[in-house]
Amino acid sequence: MKLMLISQVAALLMLAGAASAQTNEPTKSAPQASDGGKAVLVEPRPVAESDDAVNAHVLAGTANGLALSLTIDGSTVALNSVAAARVPLRQARPSRDDAADTVTITGLSAGRIVASTVVPDTVLNASEGDGLVRLTRRQVSAVLVANTPIDTLQVSAPATAASATLDVRSAYARLCEAAPGHDWCPKPSPR
Repeated sequence: MKLMLISQVAALLMLAGAASAQTNEPTKSAPQASDGGKAVLVEPRPVAESDDAVNAHVLAGTANGLALSLTIDGSTVALNSVAAARVPLRQARPSRDDAADTVTITGLSAGRIVASTVVPDTVLNASEGDGLVRLTRRQVSAVLVANTPIDTLQVSAPATAASATLDVRSAYARLCEAAPGHDWCPKPSPR
């Protein structure tokens, strides 16, 4: 037994000796900072929007619209936030066949329907110990795709008989303040 332990210790010592004999010097195939090179800062150059591959990719997958958050409490609907944004096309679905409870959100511009989406209504919640619990208060997020500015939202959540008509003209306020001629800004109606 002692002989076996001594031979294992000897083998470990030989391996340690071989490892310490290796050097940590870098290979000279790649230039090193200590070889006398210098860093040069290059001035940024603007890229035309049409030549920017990232812009092209983002524009292909998004569209003008609104991103919004609602709170539904029983039969009332409150607008938490709304913002004009480039919204992902994959999230802006006009209908959903697979959801049992849904919230329908319709965007209007001067009384004309310009966008609509249907999102799941999280009215059912799995609660540990209680099983499925029906919620009366829940939050819903959605996006609407519309190149025309939306001034009014009609919201319907049949699961709790909630509905509302909401004014969302404020969504464009900051944008139109900064760039009054922007496509998303409401145009004055002819009189």
